[in-house]
Amino acid sequence: MKKFLTELIDSNWFFVSLIAFVVALPLSQALVSVFSGVMLLVALLEDSFRNKINRLSERKVLLLVPLIFVMYVVSTFITRDTSFYDVQKTLFYLVIPFAFMLGKELNSKQVRYVFYTFTCSVLLAIIIALIQWPFMKNTGGFAIHKISLISHIRFSFQLVLLAWFFVFLLLKNFISIDLNKKVLIGSLIAVLLGYLFLQQSLTGILALSASIIYFIFYLLIHVNKKWRLAGTVVLGLAVLFPVLYVVNAVNTFYDIDQIEVDSLDRVTSQGNPYKHYPKDPMVENGHYVNLYLCPAEMREEWNKISAIKYDSLGANGYSISSTLIRYLTSKNLRKDAEGVKALTEQDVRNVESGMANYIFEKRFTLYPRIYQTIWEYYVFSQTGNSNHQSFSQRIEFARAAITIIKKNLFFGVGTGNWKQEFANAFKENNSKLSESLYASAHNQYLNYMVKFGVLGFIFIMFALIYPIVKTRSYRDPYFMVFLVFMFVANFADSNLEAHMGSSFFFFFYSLFILVPKDYLLLDVSNPKPV
Repeated sequence: MKKFLTELIDSNWFFVSLIAFVVALPLSQALVSVFSGVMLLVALLEDSFRNKINRLSERKVLLLVPLIFVMYVVSTFITRDTSFYDVQKTLFYLVIPFAFMLGKELNSKQVRYVFYTFTCSVLLAIIIALIQWPFMKNTGGFAIHKISLISHIRFSFQLVLLAWFFVFLLLKNFISIDLNKKVLIGSLIAVLLGYLFLQQSLTGILALSASIIYFIFYLLIHVNKKWRLAGTVVLGLAVLFPVLYVVNAVNTFYDIDQIEVDSLDRVTSQGNPYKHYPKDPMVENGHYVNLYLCPAEMREEWNKISAIKYDSLGANGYSISSTLIRYLTSKNLRKDAEGVKALTEQDVRNVESGMANYIFEKRFTLYPRIYQTIWEYYVFSQTGNSNHQSFSQRIEFARAAITIIKKNLFFGVGTGNWKQEFANAFKENNSKLSESLYASAHNQYLNYMVKFGVLGFIFIMFALIYPIVKTRSYRDPYFMVFLVFMFVANFADSNLEAHMGSSFFFFFYSLFILVPKDYLLLDVSNPKPV
């Protein structure tokens, strides 16, 4: 083992610092900051000054990325309200590219071991998450988002990246590796993607879908012509099936009960009066929430079967009564004594945990996550209320961003003023969003344009794309898959201005730019290109 490690490290302590960084990446935000600094420090101290200058000259194309950081710094000082909040968040634009520009070269084996180590750390993070999941107080709805040690969105990117690493590793070495290794690689892909879907991160799943479509398109270009027709059919199906699935989910959601107010029962089977609010648009699974309400009967029956009383708060912070009403509606049960009696023991646990619809109990299907998104949009479209609703809030954030961009098209508002400008835009748009929930666009491209205008946005895109073109890194299909899924994910969140998003992106962006061409080949003497 000592000999193996000595040969692997090969007196390259910059490589060791990269290993430490990827170990921290799925486990701890604080350690990511520490080890990014360690990477730069090692790159500065290791090797001779002349060699570092030579590497800096050879890799100077990466200097464009730190220039984006310079934009943030300059903008901070020239805007009305000086704030270093954005400068702190974008330090990775500076630290990580500089570390890679100065650090020692990596050989192909070392690059692979960066990915192998990263895989081990991600698997450890998955194990820890699954162990702590049953002990969470709130296990209902999408509480599974909270079991990861870092943001579930950012963790989903790590899962996608590693799943693709093993796909390409398998394809590149399919002939040269034995069956056991093929089974192991296939199992790792299944575990990574399985947890991605279990975690229900819609942003990560959409990003994965986009990368799959890109990869099929890539194969179409490179496969033998006789296979292109079949490949085109596969590509078409890869696009069509998800679209049809979503369309069917939308149609199912909007298949809402038709009600006749005069025909509604007025009393329960016990003779107590019902309350009906037919003008309230709230629905669950196509059934109106605020029909057939008898709170007195619900309270009495619920308090018989649950230790968490009807008027108490559930594990999700909302009242048990409101969760119970929605849950009964989702099962097309009346909100009275008979409806509560029809609940199973599992239903009771679901309500206690904050689950407002029985379909959220399904763990291994995307439908609950899609349903939740459609429900949020429906509520927003009917009431204008987007509070505490992930998708609807993003609509409000985007509207506010567009309002700001229209007024500051070319140069933006700067990094010091954007919070106040967003607050003004929400009020101008008559948003019902609570001020405590005011935030930026949750769209990286809109955020860039808000702060730097169209001209600044163009420069940032140039700074990110030119190194890829200059180094011809676009020839690496794995790198392109990485760029595609991050490109799509950035429409749903401002990942490059988030601590774990920017550290992840710029680490692998820099690595891919400088990576040896044969880093995926286990047997370099017998290349098997994709």
